[in-house]
Amino acid sequence: MSLDATGRYHLLRICTSLVPLALPAPLFYLAHVWGVPLYRSHFGALAKGFGLGVMVDLLFHLLIIVSVLVALVPNLKAKLGLVGALVLFTAWAMFPDHPIRGYVYCLLMSVPPLLAIALAQWLCRRFVPAPAPDTP
Repeated sequence: MSLDATGRYHLLRICTSLVPLALPAPLFYLAHVWGVPLYRSHFGALAKGFGLGVMVDLLFHLLIIVSVLVALVPNLKAKLGLVGALVLFTAWAMFPDHPIRGYVYCLLMSVPPLLAIALAQWLCRRFVPAPAPDTP
């Protein structure tokens, strides 16, 4: 099976996007694992009415799903919209009951994916040649 120039371009664009967009999930996990003891030392007990373990797991899985979708979508506005929807969901889930954790998790849901999008676009411009325009 042979790919034309446009198909090859999209395949390489997706491959160069998957590498940087695989980084926010491990970064989220490490920040959560190292951040919980830091939070406990500064603010005391974690549970304020209920635990957030299931919510953090949901956010982690949503971050993975959104990262894959962002890698597949070619439009920058759609990528930013997906990340924005993830941040809005995080804010809705965390605020007003857990404001400090809300700020931290909103930061973890926005900054690493946005930096990964910027890195993926830079890698795509740097290493993937643009497809030749079709002229009849």
